[in-house]
Amino acid sequence: MRLLHYSGQTQGSPIQRHNFMKKSNYLVAGLIMLCLGCGPSRRIARISQNVSASISKEGFFTCFEPGVTAGGQPVWCEASAILYDGSKLLLANDKDMPETRSSVFYYPFVGGFADTSKMATYLTEPAYKKAKKFEDFAFTPDSKWVFLSTAFDRVKPDSKDWDGYNTIFYWPTGDEHHPKVLTAGGTDTTSISLRMRFANALRNDSFKAGMPYFKIEGLAATEDRLYFGIREQGKKFDDFTYAFKILSAPYIVNNGTVELGDSITTVLDLDLAKLHPELEKNMGISCIEYDRFNKRFLMLSSFEGPDKMGGYLWTATSTELANKTIHLVNDAQGKPLAFQHKPEDLTLISAKRLLIVHDDDRLVTKVGNQSRLTNQAAYSVVDFK
Repeated sequence: MRLLHYSGQTQGSPIQRHNFMKKSNYLVAGLIMLCLGCGPSRRIARISQNVSASISKEGFFTCFEPGVTAGGQPVWCEASAILYDGSKLLLANDKDMPETRSSVFYYPFVGGFADTSKMATYLTEPAYKKAKKFEDFAFTPDSKWVFLSTAFDRVKPDSKDWDGYNTIFYWPTGDEHHPKVLTAGGTDTTSISLRMRFANALRNDSFKAGMPYFKIEGLAATEDRLYFGIREQGKKFDDFTYAFKILSAPYIVNNGTVELGDSITTVLDLDLAKLHPELEKNMGISCIEYDRFNKRFLMLSSFEGPDKMGGYLWTATSTELANKTIHLVNDAQGKPLAFQHKPEDLTLISAKRLLIVHDDDRLVTKVGNQSRLTNQAAYSVVDFK
């Protein structure tokens, strides 16, 4: 868009003409800055069209063998978290698994992909069975620590029955059979002690005492901070709004124990409908990861409905995130890279390749001519240019 157009001739010496053009350029720059400053006081992220990628492969993971049932009903693989830790591919289901199985399991990683020809190895330690509704893995930039968070979307007053929905595990890479629990201190077996910190960080004019309901669907780790993606917030589980909000808190590792700082602050709070009105409505964040190879954050947003779901991929450096700037990842044609499944989590395979797992709930979705089975979850391999 041209802000100014000057078609006349400027009289005078070359120096005068040069000065006139300099003043004109300053005027244009000033008008641009003025326009950028217009609008509501709430800062809205800018969008860049410079990041591009392609979906190079799609298919279905076999999460577990066919025929697994619970209470006489088939168990669906509703995969919600994924992590390649350098030797194996860990997955987490956001629904409970029956009997001695847990909702966290892994496959060996062979030839650039999970070897699902073998049986999954389930993490059957009591801590994993107690935790409920896993949502996101995180990997520290030095690849030394793994984190795994649940949704924090349920709590029962005056009871510990639902404390397991409020849990963040961590362990040294490769030592997933000995998870520790991130707490505010003490010997809690869940992270329920952190819940009020999140609620206070999310309080607003409508909920001045703290957000009564929220859902964490993203978790990322840098060298010294954890980032939490908030997908839903509101009064209760059936009275909420979708959000694309990121909270952050400092952490340290002290003699093998991760200690979280007291201050949880809001880093990003976007209204995606206003930011990008041509995209699907009622969309929230579903993942945030730190790309240790390229020193940037990768984020997923998703929408869901009774017969349609999908989502998009975003990226930002730490500086851009602090400046409320994110980039929508586009395809080779310059259009938003769109997923036809509900993208739930991603993991880095290399500097230019990532693997996304989709949680299509219980819909029988398709990849080409192949229909999803109850023990499967869709995936996408994405390659950056």
